[in-house]
Amino acid sequence: MLGQMTGRLRGGLTGVALGALACLAPVAGSGAPVTQETLLDPAPQDWLQWRRTFDGWAHSPLDQITKENVGSLTLAWGWAMLPGSQEVVPIVHDGVMYIANPGGSVQALDAKTGDLIWEYRHETPEGFREGMMNRGLALWGDNVFIATPDAEMIALDTKSGQIVWQTTIASREVGKSITAAPIAVDGKVIVGVQGCFRFYEEKCAVVAFDAQTGAQAWRTDTVQREEGDGENTWGGQPWLLRGGGDVWTTATYDPDLDLIYIGVSQAKPWSRLSRGQDGDSLYTSSTLALDPKDGSIQWYRQYIPGETNDMDEAFEHILVDIDGEPSYVNMGKLAILWRGSRVDGTPLPAFDMGLQDQIDLNADGTFATYRDGKIGELGVPVMLCPSTTGFRAWRSMAFNPDTRAVYVPMSINCDEAVVYGEVEMVEGGGGNGKFAENRIAHPDDPDHLGRIAALNIDTGALLWEKRLRTPANTGMLSTDTGLIFAGDWDRNFWALDAQTGAELWRTRLPQAAQGMPITYEVDGVQYIAIPVGTGGYSWSTSVPTQLAPEVKRPEGGNAMMVFALPAQPS
Repeated sequence: MLGQMTGRLRGGLTGVALGALACLAPVAGSGAPVTQETLLDPAPQDWLQWRRTFDGWAHSPLDQITKENVGSLTLAWGWAMLPGSQEVVPIVHDGVMYIANPGGSVQALDAKTGDLIWEYRHETPEGFREGMMNRGLALWGDNVFIATPDAEMIALDTKSGQIVWQTTIASREVGKSITAAPIAVDGKVIVGVQGCFRFYEEKCAVVAFDAQTGAQAWRTDTVQREEGDGENTWGGQPWLLRGGGDVWTTATYDPDLDLIYIGVSQAKPWSRLSRGQDGDSLYTSSTLALDPKDGSIQWYRQYIPGETNDMDEAFEHILVDIDGEPSYVNMGKLAILWRGSRVDGTPLPAFDMGLQDQIDLNADGTFATYRDGKIGELGVPVMLCPSTTGFRAWRSMAFNPDTRAVYVPMSINCDEAVVYGEVEMVEGGGGNGKFAENRIAHPDDPDHLGRIAALNIDTGALLWEKRLRTPANTGMLSTDTGLIFAGDWDRNFWALDAQTGAELWRTRLPQAAQGMPITYEVDGVQYIAIPVGTGGYSWSTSVPTQLAPEVKRPEGGNAMMVFALPAQPS
């Protein structure tokens, strides 16, 4: 059954929802509503949100697949996805897998067989970029939520895929878009906005909606609006000329402190000289701790005041206890493992992996200074390690509580010459301010463009690393049985020993590993799912094609690949 749906939306919101709905198979499982209690204590067999749990660990308690039998994994089923840029993480509840496709379409599959249950086709406005990536979904009640690339929040019925409500998050007419998966917290669906390269009155923000009605609950701008004439952190620039503060990834949540933690990217244009001021430019390059009830900022921590080289510290936060205190760790493009208090953001000593050449740190884990020659001058080339792709990006880390380690997917390369220029300081002006850059291999490791690294969060010790010819191209997955799953641009997908990094299983995929692997269980069988495909920004486009031209991959082919142990005789 295929059809168009148009009409009045619940909660007093009006608009047009264009989509195609296919009800092709019975729904597996009972589909019990997802509540706050469900998310706080998810069933072991489910993967209910972006990194499975509110703490962002990407760690599963399932134990059927072990170090001893993982070598027997075999393909259970596969499902071709829609074309476009693939960066998704699937979610699974009660035997149903929900996947966001490029462009904002959603499919529900039987997680045991891969059969289609229903499909929602999202139609983007004319002239909007088709096939833009979407990194995932959220569940609450009887609905699954997608924040579409064209900045719509849509609630779909989990049984049928029909639109329950739809509302606009931000103005796509001035470049706003969404790629991050939303997070559902206590009846609100929360997501960050990106697309603030240009100067407009509307800024990037974190936005919350009532999960039942779609009504906006609150909106918190990620650019500081100061009293008076806006002096201090933005160097006196008026509100209109404050750019950046994009949000690329999903928040994590501490139910004890009732705070969400979300990363905010750099100011735009990238160079402080292109921006015309060298102020701190809050709240860019920061972590924000927000009250999920009203969006108020409880504390912030800025990592690099006045950041000037597009080195985002804007990715996921993993919530852990360090020395018995509620803490977090995160890592941005510079491959520095930042640590801090979840209560008030007080820094803990940071651990620099020693790959970057741009900044120095203080002993207390805070930014000290830029190194000589690393603040770009207008029209003058500067060499930077990493390149603007970063050693880290949206591909998320995982945490294993037994090893006390985070597992880090990395892309290792530098920029030989980045040249910054002036921008128009008018409404609609701005942009990156970058003229050109030339990617090169890291001078300390020219043969490897990728790594998977295991870092102890207490000591910063490098437990092990796996060096790769092409970038590590997925998020990490950790299991209670001491396994780490990860993939690369060269179509490899591995199971590694969490303690040693030893390769325990490998398969060659039909396309690059691309997105976030998960594990789940249906009818007593544990599965490992990995998205494959194309896209993924420069990690998956310019870096491998320029610096490892001998490695080839197909031009298309997005899919979900699912593995399991061979069936045992009854």
